[in-house]
Amino acid sequence: MALVESCRQGTAPIQGALVLALGREELFDSMKQDLILVANGSSCLRVVNGIFGMGKSFTLRVLQEYAHREGFATSFLTLSSRECSMDNLKSMYRHVIKGLRTASCIDRPALEDVLENWALKVKEYVMRHSLAPWILTDLDSNVKNMLTQYFEGVHFAGPQKVDIALRWLQGETTMTDAKHLGMSTNISTENALKMLGNLTKMLRFMGLKGLVTLLDEADAIPSLPSAIRREEAYKNLYSLATAARSTPYSYFVYATTPAFFKRMPYGFDKALENVTELYQLESKELIELAEEVRDLHFKAYDWGRNDFGKSSIRLFVRRCVSASTNTPRDFVRALVVTLDVCQENEELTLEHAAGLLKI
Repeated sequence: MALVESCRQGTAPIQGALVLALGREELFDSMKQDLILVANGSSCLRVVNGIFGMGKSFTLRVLQEYAHREGFATSFLTLSSRECSMDNLKSMYRHVIKGLRTASCIDRPALEDVLENWALKVKEYVMRHSLAPWILTDLDSNVKNMLTQYFEGVHFAGPQKVDIALRWLQGETTMTDAKHLGMSTNISTENALKMLGNLTKMLRFMGLKGLVTLLDEADAIPSLPSAIRREEAYKNLYSLATAARSTPYSYFVYATTPAFFKRMPYGFDKALENVTELYQLESKELIELAEEVRDLHFKAYDWGRNDFGKSSIRLFVRRCVSASTNTPRDFVRALVVTLDVCQENEELTLEHAAGLLKI
């Protein structure tokens, strides 16, 4: 029912998006290949370009669900100029950590679960091999210090120590807090990607394949209020595209609009090797999508109509295309509303209901 409600509101569902992943096979095949490279230690940036309503947010949710099934952790960020902007790597880092999700923590922040599982894996390794695992020498000294303080707090009833350690890892501590834990630095714009790399190494040691960071652009980079901020945003995006050394096992997917490319700095396109365009779905694909949405609606509300077969769906698609109600978001929303009306009025056909709604 939640999936149908998301369709009705024209929003990307947090769960269940894979069911409606129709008509974008080429895009998802490319992303699957990207994930194979990332699982082998690479870092990759893919840019998804599409006009408003073409399904960018939905595409990110599909990838998030697929990534969980394939053994990746994920983090979904909505980029806005006020709260989480591309020109502020420290802010982005904070939102990545807060938005961390795994297959076992889909509906809640996964950070503490990750820390507990990581500690369990370290303990198992030591018991099996009688020596410290490689991960302990591979982590930044400040991260190792934070982990020590965190687990001391957990096991010896030190809630204040636990709180400060978590806030440090989330990029929210002052230097006074950091010194209290014996840290030499805080998370900053300069070290954010490096610190994120520490997290991906921990995820790998736990048995996960890497981290997929999904960047959903609410405010385009060209709309940032100053040239300095726009320049910094493009610079940071370039850093994500070339982050293999500092942030291995990382996949960044940035969803944007054509405005991004119109204001792009000269020569920047060379950094964007993986750009995917979201085009309009063809009528055949819209029919397949409509049949899936129809079946979801029937199941969610326990009803059905024998006369809502392919011929009826085909007429609805033809009407929507002729009325330019054919971006994926507008099309699905129109279909759900029409089905709502038909459910309440059994005498109405899909075509008749669509006409009454002026679709």
